[in-house]
Amino acid sequence: MIIVPHPYGRLANRLILASTFIAQAEEQGDSFLHLAFADYFRYFEGTNHNPFLFYRSTRLSPHQKNKWVDCVNIWHTNDQRGETYFLDQKSFLSAEQNTRLLFVIGWSFRAPHAVLKHKNLIKKIFTPIQRHRIRIMHLATALRKNADHVVGVHIRQTDYKKFSGGKYFYSITEYKNFMRQMEQQLQGKTRFLLCSDTRLRKEDFQEFDTLMGTGHPVEDNYALADCDYLIGPPSTYTAWASFYGNTPKHFIQSPSEAISLDAFDIQQSI
Repeated sequence: MIIVPHPYGRLANRLILASTFIAQAEEQGDSFLHLAFADYFRYFEGTNHNPFLFYRSTRLSPHQKNKWVDCVNIWHTNDQRGETYFLDQKSFLSAEQNTRLLFVIGWSFRAPHAVLKHKNLIKKIFTPIQRHRIRIMHLATALRKNADHVVGVHIRQTDYKKFSGGKYFYSITEYKNFMRQMEQQLQGKTRFLLCSDTRLRKEDFQEFDTLMGTGHPVEDNYALADCDYLIGPPSTYTAWASFYGNTPKHFIQSPSEAISLDAFDIQQSI
């Protein structure tokens, strides 16, 4: 069993890490226990029965596990260096195959091939519960009414004032410039879904056709997943929406950037 004992970041960070180890467990015939998913477990169909996210593969591992407890800790190595730790490397597979309780500490664990292979399973587990699905559906219906294109805009402002030295903190005026660029490149009527971690004023965007997200982190994220395009600063929140909805995204790298539709891509794995 792989065990994550600590929380890392907010909603999307925890979804990405959980998905990584769910896919790994399914691939290796193992089980996975996330001890730090209690903040979000109630929002999803596959987790709302237990605050400790638990997944067990229906496949049985053929390996004899001789060690009771071990730990793979990348907090002071890969995480500090900003380097990905891939779970298909021999050292991790050996630890997983030979250990009954394998604790993993760190954020940068990834299994992109396994995640892509088991994407449908991941999406099923992290389908929002019915009451959130209904609100997401109502918002998506309103966004589509008499609109040719729907562009989701993730306006990340609170923690991005300090993240990476404020490199990806953009003003409302700058976000409006990005929106204007999108509107100029899309034929027909464009409507924008505005989602933010801060309170937005609709009057600041009166020159555009906009709808605001509900303010709930899950509802906003999955409404973004239903858009035609996503723009915003580099963020796991936008990456998850792109991954879940197969929605083209573009991470804005500079306040003076000229956005091109050719630069959009879908987050195939996470």
